[in-house]
Amino acid sequence: MELKRINGWDAVGSIPEYDQFYDQYIQIKNELEFSPRTKSNQISSVFEVGCGSGAGLYLFQNDGYHVGGIDYSAHLIDIARRVLTSPVELICEEAANSAWDIRYDAVLSNSVFSYFDNYQYAEKVLEAMYHKANQSIGIRDIHDIEKKEQFFRFRKGIDPHYEERYQDLPKFFMKKYWNNEFVFNCFMRK
Repeated sequence: MELKRINGWDAVGSIPEYDQFYDQYIQIKNELEFSPRTKSNQISSVFEVGCGSGAGLYLFQNDGYHVGGIDYSAHLIDIARRVLTSPVELICEEAANSAWDIRYDAVLSNSVFSYFDNYQYAEKVLEAMYHKANQSIGIRDIHDIEKKEQFFRFRKGIDPHYEERYQDLPKFFMKKYWNNEFVFNCFMRK
């Protein structure tokens, strides 16, 4: 849970309980496999775009998956390197600059697309994710553009310094995520 806090999951004054985080992990794993009971759809490796300190990858690693990730924060990648025992790769780079030479069964992005500046950048990241994935792609917490004003009212209501704190950090909204009230998820199979 400390890894989640380091990643900024305490921005609204509290952090989800471990059971909630673990339940989300199980849901993500099932969605990436599409049919966890069917052996042919099982995955054995996961790459996370925007992996931060490695909180999500830590759970995958503990379940025996080969893991790798990319994040633009050198500080968070350094933490992930200390936490993950044998990552395939941990890259400090922009999400759109992910190399395609090492591929994974599944590629995941959790609460990252909302920080992109525009659709063109999101498209570049999606293309990189597509080329890096052998089987499936998951994108969680995509902000719904139709709920943009509600989202900002909510955030400003719980954090009176929201505008100061996040003034230089973009918040990208797409059509159709708290956050569950203002976001949606998308899982794809190749």
